[in-house]
Amino acid sequence: MDTYIYSEEPLLIVEEVLAIFNPWWETRFRAEGIRRQGYLEQLERRERTKEIVFITGLRRVGKTTLVRQYIEGLIARGQDPKRVLYFSMDHPSLVRESILDILDSYRRLQGLKRTDRFTAVIDEVHLREGFEQELKTIYDLGHVKIFATGSSSLFLIEKGSFLTGRQRFIEVFPFSFSEYLDLKHIRTKPSDSHLMVRHAEDYVRAGGLPEYLMTGDPGYLTTLIDSILYKDIAARRGAKNVQVLQELLLIVTQSCGSRLSPRRMGRILGISHETVREHLTSFVEANLIHMVRLKGKVSESMAAPRKVYLSDTGIVHVLSPTVNIGCLVENCVFNVLRGRGNDPAYGLVRGKEVDFILPDSCYEVKYSDRVSLEDVSHLKDVKTNRRIVITRNQSGRLDGIDFVPLWRFMLEDEGQHIAR
Repeated sequence: MDTYIYSEEPLLIVEEVLAIFNPWWETRFRAEGIRRQGYLEQLERRERTKEIVFITGLRRVGKTTLVRQYIEGLIARGQDPKRVLYFSMDHPSLVRESILDILDSYRRLQGLKRTDRFTAVIDEVHLREGFEQELKTIYDLGHVKIFATGSSSLFLIEKGSFLTGRQRFIEVFPFSFSEYLDLKHIRTKPSDSHLMVRHAEDYVRAGGLPEYLMTGDPGYLTTLIDSILYKDIAARRGAKNVQVLQELLLIVTQSCGSRLSPRRMGRILGISHETVREHLTSFVEANLIHMVRLKGKVSESMAAPRKVYLSDTGIVHVLSPTVNIGCLVENCVFNVLRGRGNDPAYGLVRGKEVDFILPDSCYEVKYSDRVSLEDVSHLKDVKTNRRIVITRNQSGRLDGIDFVPLWRFMLEDEGQHIAR
């Protein structure tokens, strides 16, 4: 009798948790939050494929909101609500459960055969040790379409090597400038387009994390940073001195757009440069920062220092409010280029740095209304099809170099937000 009670009790708890996670089983469901149509369309295009879809991105960037909106749309397109399962691996009642056992509990709850098809959306999958082997088993058995979210993108990619050929990654970025304008209900007349300069600067300082944009509370971002450092980095990597992580991140935010020296940073913090490199890698894994290589031969690129940028400029502004607007703009331009599917490198030409080099273009940030040709003449030596200088509000073309205001650059391919 004791054995029977012990074995059935965990199952009952799991069933209750799943019922709470999946309100659409019993009632009409409407997901909250701002709809990011581009990401929803990407998920829709993948729903009929067999591959496992990983949704990655910085913590609190909106991954959970996105997948719940996707579930709402999936049901609206005709999917039986009881054939859609959502659960999060960070729920206390599920942390000791395997993914396979949770799926079996769901089948028993809904009276499904093992050959019955359904969609499973697993939040925070990276918190489950050995998730990659379990997902491979589910994939190989068939019948279950898997979507999974995680904040640690590099970790997921490394673990995902076990799933080569069976997976697809979709990275969710903070809100774009266009989405920011929509959220703030900003639409400018052509005669008042000069106001876009101020809106662009407000956006650069605020960043694009949805909840922060709605609350404006700096405490939200500092709490988020602590959560990333403690949960995504220290807990997983076994780092005991979180204060060192905090101090290192502060140095990084004050150095955004600069070339890093792990040795110098190690001397400041009283730790080895190897430890600094390990911590920086953990920041990258958590989608907190991005490191940019030098464009050139492999040997030169490997030996050269990396430049660093934050995934969200609002984090930079809150942690290091003295960082000037020019550095924030450069960080923002990097994020925009990444969000458009690019992998920017930086360059050195005639001893001068070129901020970003892509296969067919290069970008230099000169956040001023009066940028002279002499200020950017080194760009003419870059072998590329297009040379762009990002300015405050200066536009035009001089000697083959395009001068583009930040706000206009950010709205390319995003809709102009200028009323017609």
